[in-house]
Amino acid sequence: MLLPSLARGQAPNPELPQARLLLEELRYAEAATALEAARARPGNDRATLLQILELQGVVAAMLRQQVKARTAFQTLLSLAPDHQLVGDYSPRVMTPYFEARGWVDEIGALRLEAAPVVKTDATLERLVVRLPSDPLKLGHMVRFHLRLDTAPWSQQEAPVENGEASVPVQGGQVQWWVELLDEHQAVLTTIGSQEEPLTDITVQAQALRDGLKQGQGKQALTPMRTAGYVLLGVAAGSGAVGGLFGLRSNSARSEVENAPVNEQGVTVGLTQRQAQQLDARARSSARLANVLFGVAGVAAVAGGTFWVLGAPVKVSASPAGMALKGTLP
Repeated sequence: MLLPSLARGQAPNPELPQARLLLEELRYAEAATALEAARARPGNDRATLLQILELQGVVAAMLRQQVKARTAFQTLLSLAPDHQLVGDYSPRVMTPYFEARGWVDEIGALRLEAAPVVKTDATLERLVVRLPSDPLKLGHMVRFHLRLDTAPWSQQEAPVENGEASVPVQGGQVQWWVELLDEHQAVLTTIGSQEEPLTDITVQAQALRDGLKQGQGKQALTPMRTAGYVLLGVAAGSGAVGGLFGLRSNSARSEVENAPVNEQGVTVGLTQRQAQQLDARARSSARLANVLFGVAGVAAVAGGTFWVLGAPVKVSASPAGMALKGTLP
């Protein structure tokens, strides 16, 4: 057998590194004792548990304890059917490993499922998980991690009875995930995680959430806001028409000022009558432009005032007195 490198990072279980060291030194009996202590330590996480079971199978096989080796590998593969041994082992190890794999393929692996949440339209009542397959009867307890509505995360534990476990809840929405624990509180498997929890919500809570989203997406159009938009439209229109009359006035003045003159400086390109008409047009257009610009300015100021004053505003009490809250789209 080529002994594989077992350095996989520091394990949280202090007996596990010692067992690895003893295995590398070929002290199998002592390694088996250390692994039993590691397995019995409460609260192993799933990754640590899988490492312990793999090493127990290897050590038992090297001690020619084929039944114990096969049982350790069966437990390992029932929790992680795709688990592969790391390294090259002799037939003494691989034989019970492949026998365990065939057993799991035939009997089935451990499986934990989330059942439909017990709830009414108004409230959530109970979270349920089921254990439809547990061939080695490993599952003893389910630890539920819950966040009801806006409350912080909390934990509840429930025993596995008749293939399922459940906990009561009370709220409109819950985020949750679970860990299945064995008799030593080691994590056998999980559903969800704190980063990606399951979420359930009641019909009424969902309707309220949808209503709030729709309300946030729409701004109330008050009468003052309507008047503000009209006045701002008038301001824009008046400014545009005033600009056209301003251009017309400038064009007439330019035509007079740019008319050809003779050597004595007398205008020869326009008659006196034409020049007077152009001058009158320039003055008239300028007056209209100024009037329209004035109307645009007044309308813009009034429209802006109505728009600001017409914003939806909420008045509420605050520790300092009163608080105003509004929206400006």
